Amino acid sequence: MIPWRMRFAGIRDYGPTMLGMEGIDEHIMITGPNGSGKSTITFCMGAVLYSSKVEIEGLKSRNLLPEQIWKASIDLLFYNGGQQKIDAPPYIEFSLKIVQEPGQPIKKEFYISSGDVIDQWESIIKYTSGDRYNNFSAYRKDLQQKYKIDPDLFYLIWYQQEVNQFAVMHPEERFRIFSEMHGINKAQQNWEESMEKVKEAEITLQVADTNVKNHRTNLNLLRTERDRFRDNQKRLREGAQLSIEALLQLEQHYKLEIKRLDELLIELQEDIKEAEEHKAQWLIQLELQKEKLEDYKLEKEQNNESYEQENEVLEKLKTQEEEHLEEKVHLENELEEITEQQKLIRHTEEEVYQLLTALEQKQMETGEQFDQVRGQLQKQEANKQKNDERIAELRHQIERDHKLEAEHQKLLRQYESSHNVQRTIKQLEEAIEEHKNEKYEKTRMLNELQAEKQLLLEKRDLSKRQQESLSFFRSRNIKAYPLRELLELDAVADVKLENRFNAVKYTVFFEGKETTPPNDLYHVPLMNIIPEMYVNEIPELQVRVREQLSAELQPQALKALWWLQQFFHEKEVYIKDDVLYDSMGLRGPQERDKYILSEKAMFVRKQEVNKQIGLIVNRLEEISQLISNKTIHLQQLNSVIQRVKEAEAFITNLLEREQRVNDLQTELQRQQLLKDSKAELENQREQLLRLQIEQEQQHKQLQLEKEFYVKLGNRKEQYERLMKFKAELELIKQKINYSGNQLEILERQISHFDRKMKAEQKHIEDTEGQITGVQKNINSIERQARDCKEELDLTQQELIIMIGQLEELKAVIPELYEEFSSHYVAMDKFSERILKQQLQNGEIRFNSARTESNIDPAAEENFEKAEEEYNRLHREFQQSQILLESDKERTEQLKDQLETTINMRVLEIQKRFTAYMSQFQFQGEISWDSHEDKKGRTHFELFIKARKEGHRGTMEDVSIKARGGRVGKGVSGGEESLSSLLFALALLQNLEISPGFIVLDEFDSALDEERKSKVFDLYVHELKRKLIILTPKSHEEAYINRFRKAFIIDHNPAIPKSKVIGVKMK
Repeated sequence: MIPWRMRFAGIRDYGPTMLGMEGIDEHIMITGPNGSGKSTITFCMGAVLYSSKVEIEGLKSRNLLPEQIWKASIDLLFYNGGQQKIDAPPYIEFSLKIVQEPGQPIKKEFYISSGDVIDQWESIIKYTSGDRYNNFSAYRKDLQQKYKIDPDLFYLIWYQQEVNQFAVMHPEERFRIFSEMHGINKAQQNWEESMEKVKEAEITLQVADTNVKNHRTNLNLLRTERDRFRDNQKRLREGAQLSIEALLQLEQHYKLEIKRLDELLIELQEDIKEAEEHKAQWLIQLELQKEKLEDYKLEKEQNNESYEQENEVLEKLKTQEEEHLEEKVHLENELEEITEQQKLIRHTEEEVYQLLTALEQKQMETGEQFDQVRGQLQKQEANKQKNDERIAELRHQIERDHKLEAEHQKLLRQYESSHNVQRTIKQLEEAIEEHKNEKYEKTRMLNELQAEKQLLLEKRDLSKRQQESLSFFRSRNIKAYPLRELLELDAVADVKLENRFNAVKYTVFFEGKETTPPNDLYHVPLMNIIPEMYVNEIPELQVRVREQLSAELQPQALKALWWLQQFFHEKEVYIKDDVLYDSMGLRGPQERDKYILSEKAMFVRKQEVNKQIGLIVNRLEEISQLISNKTIHLQQLNSVIQRVKEAEAFITNLLEREQRVNDLQTELQRQQLLKDSKAELENQREQLLRLQIEQEQQHKQLQLEKEFYVKLGNRKEQYERLMKFKAELELIKQKINYSGNQLEILERQISHFDRKMKAEQKHIEDTEGQITGVQKNINSIERQARDCKEELDLTQQELIIMIGQLEELKAVIPELYEEFSSHYVAMDKFSERILKQQLQNGEIRFNSARTESNIDPAAEENFEKAEEEYNRLHREFQQSQILLESDKERTEQLKDQLETTINMRVLEIQKRFTAYMSQFQFQGEISWDSHEDKKGRTHFELFIKARKEGHRGTMEDVSIKARGGRVGKGVSGGEESLSSLLFALALLQNLEISPGFIVLDEFDSALDEERKSKVFDLYVHELKRKLIILTPKSHEEAYINRFRKAFIIDHNPAIPKSKVIGVKMK
């Protein structure tokens, strides 16, 4: 369907206007300044084709008076031609009539007119909103299914900025358009509905889980009540048993205990009498030991007095000794210092003063030399640091050169040269183009075979001209029948016998008298055939009326059979030897050699078609794989060619790298010279340092000798005093020795009496211990006797209490008492404490069980009913879980199918987009992603990424801009437009349908002259359809010459009025 002509009236500021756009592959330009009304033409196209993007109210002129009626009409004529012809007459016109009275809504009427001659319509169909059959929905349906020119469904009209919007569009909106164009939105909707179903199932499962948990809680409460009831009964019985058995054992225990305590009391009274006799004997021995101890104490006191007197004498002597010793040490120290210093003296006093003066002069000279050498060392160190930095820099550069050289050599070994890469790229591009051409041809053949297969399956094997004829008659509401639908060979006929009918077997019979045939097949009016006789078959021709025909077709088939028979009677027109003879000449087969009248032949043809379809499909897969592989190889080479050029440039720059190596050698030699010079200076510094140390030591020695001569004087008086103190000190030491001997004798005597006193004191303590032990034994036995008497009384009282408690239990629980007491067997002997503890435990358990409140006797029955209800709900919960898992699995399958579909479509677009971008020295990438927001909704995004070839870094989406109104980030406006146009082209190429035209508003508004022409040529080459371009720009002649006709929109704002001026290109 090709736009041929457009007329409109009553639209905005336009008067009645007509645009002639005839030409199948001839392109149209619509140009004019901004605001002149170019886009209004696209709005008219969209309005007449019922586009949901066009607001009809916007076509109304703003200059109409309020009381004026708005009347408008739009006619868009199409030529039924191009790659995708439809079953309709050659010319089809779509019309829109608009009327709006003041204050009333807009009234619309759509018309579809068709015919063989323009404006001489053979069929006109009117569509209104109130019509039951031909309403607006039916109009849209016919546009989509019959005429296949719905502008929204097939993306035939790209309004203002739509073709340039993809670069600035949000990735999520970009994905939505991509999804709608490829039908992915249905799969996405199915997946989202499945997701909602999973969420509903999860809610249902959550409710079921809550019910199960609530009933589990209630069941646990009832279980607790049941367990309390059972525990109460158990504790009541156990408490009674423990109490009765404990009481019986305590009764037995107390009787035995009373007997034991009576016997023990008699034994204790006898033990007390015996212990009193032992105590009296120990008291007599204690008095004798105390008298002996007093005698030892008196003798020790006498020796202590003598020891104290002698010790005072010794202390006085030690004090005198210390005083003399201190004075002696002081004198010896003074004399010893002078004596020791004299041993170190080497020079006379006069020599000392002369040597000191000469040494100080030498020290000053040495210090000056040391400072000079240190300054030279610092200068050398600075030079060495600069030299080291230069060496490090050169080594780093050389290492980088070696690394880059290895990388570039590897790259050149792989690709040889950039010329070789460029040659390979050209070969790949040519090979890809050849494969695409072959793919196009194979696809065309496949479509023809599939169409033939469909006809064979429907048993309607029609040629193209037959289809054209049938469509021709159908558009005129005339019934028509191909010969093969009326006649067939008989079952035993040889297939090759059909060849005799080749000249007429594609004849079309129609119910009428006359017509203008659409082609050169035989078109036979059935109303003009009047058979002389009716027969169902012609045995000599082995042809017959087709079996199982309807009653309506039976007469038509009989006429066709009689008509066919006339060709074999050698009249004016006859068939002989498979050739048709008439008065004007000879006629051979109407179509290519094919059998259509035999069922056997049809079956064989089906097999043959299926085989050919299989071979072509396999070849198409091979071609697609070859295109994919070579495209990937091409993309790889396009991405690497710049690196190969850089490698070639690097390899040729050898001189600079060699110069860096020579510079490094020079610097290394200089480094060695600096090291040698520094080592020599350091040696000089060490020698001067040692010389300074030696001079300092000499100076110290001379200073000591100088000080000695200053201190040297008369020390005779001090020496005499020292001799005197030594003699007195010797005499004091003798006295101290004598006194010390006397003290030792007295200490030994005192120690002797101490030992005797300690031994006697020990004997006394032992005797007193024996007396105390005997008394304690007496007290213990008396206490035991009292305790035994008290215990006997208590035991008798306890026995009375136990007997009373047994009688009480016997009265309260006679059955349990009888049961436990009759089966009671005396056990091993237990302590009273254990038995009382057992009794206490039993009483507590028994009494708590008797007095326990809120014990439900029906607890067990209630628990069983609740448990049954819980199990039922739990089964329902498990079933809900299974259903949820099933829904999740289905959702995952739908998600996998959705992602697979998206990946396939994105990959197809990616291949085309990358190839298109590479033609403009750009690298392109199409990718997608999905993420969930905080509310759990899944958002899909489609990214368009681009960068110039040779640029590095990650590719970013072309919609990314700097934030906060700043600039400097993202791609340029021209690059945005280029990526949008090429992406749109890739999308259009990926659609299953190939319409005959496309309208692009502001197609080239952001492109420079070179890219504009190249993009236009790419659109023409890839889409292979008529282009209608709206552009506000002025253009170069080379670009304008690509169009057959241009329409210039002129707008006079003073009137205001717009008009169209058509220019036909040479």
